[in-house]
Amino acid sequence: MLGPDGELVDASTPDELDRAVERFRAADVDVLAVNGGDGTAHMVLTAFARAWNGRRLPDLLLLRGGAMNTVAHGHHIRGSPEGILREVLIRRRHGYPLRTVERDLLRVSADGGPPTLGFIFGTGAVVSFLEAYYGTGWPTPATAAALVLRLLGSIAVGGAFARRVTRRDSLRISSDGDEWTDPSYLALVAGTTPDIGFGFKPFGRCAEQPGFFHAVGVTGSLRQLALSIPRIARGAPWKRRVAQDELARELVVEGEGLGYTVDGDLYRAERMVRIETGPGLAVVLP
Repeated sequence: MLGPDGELVDASTPDELDRAVERFRAADVDVLAVNGGDGTAHMVLTAFARAWNGRRLPDLLLLRGGAMNTVAHGHHIRGSPEGILREVLIRRRHGYPLRTVERDLLRVSADGGPPTLGFIFGTGAVVSFLEAYYGTGWPTPATAAALVLRLLGSIAVGGAFARRVTRRDSLRISSDGDEWTDPSYLALVAGTTPDIGFGFKPFGRCAEQPGFFHAVGVTGSLRQLALSIPRIARGAPWKRRVAQDELARELVVEGEGLGYTVDGDLYRAERMVRIETGPGLAVVLP
């Protein structure tokens, strides 16, 4: 399909990815298409940002080739990888400008280690849910929907599944140097795209101020959170009795054995995670 308009590289190991990045850097590519899901895109973007060394990243085209395509879904990108690529190639071959939206990336580092880049960070209940999701051995949208329904039902009756997924973490959080007042959190999430997946849009303020991301610490009870689901689904502002939310350039999170996710991939920090505004790029909209 690409013909003379580009090249395809299959990178299934870290060494192959590094070689692909160097090849594309030498070619000075202007559009980077990723045929994978959220986790693949975040690994590729991390490698590209490292190699680009502060230069403007190529425009990002998400082809929805993975099991979890939350970032693409949040940008209303639909269809098969072939269909998405075909639409973009038609525009390029006819000389039409590509439709894009500007986004900042998150730069996430644990215990002072090397950063990873992505669009969505989460801990607490978000990690517990993803562990249950991946634990099914069948990570599909249908599985995710079934788990969400199971969780809501378990919350309604105070079941064991809800207690396991929604245990609280004792965290010390500061944003841009100001410490948050709550001692424990059901979840802490941050994002530069509105959608967190499964039909929820907690980051309604993410595009409010360039160079900032939207951070949300959920502190309310399970009942308060359940009653807020319709608001979260439509991207309405958070109520203070349910969550503390702020725009931030830097978020520092401290806690013992802290599990967290970046774009659906799971990580663990011994003590501290730092989330910062990363480089900006343009997401291509077919």
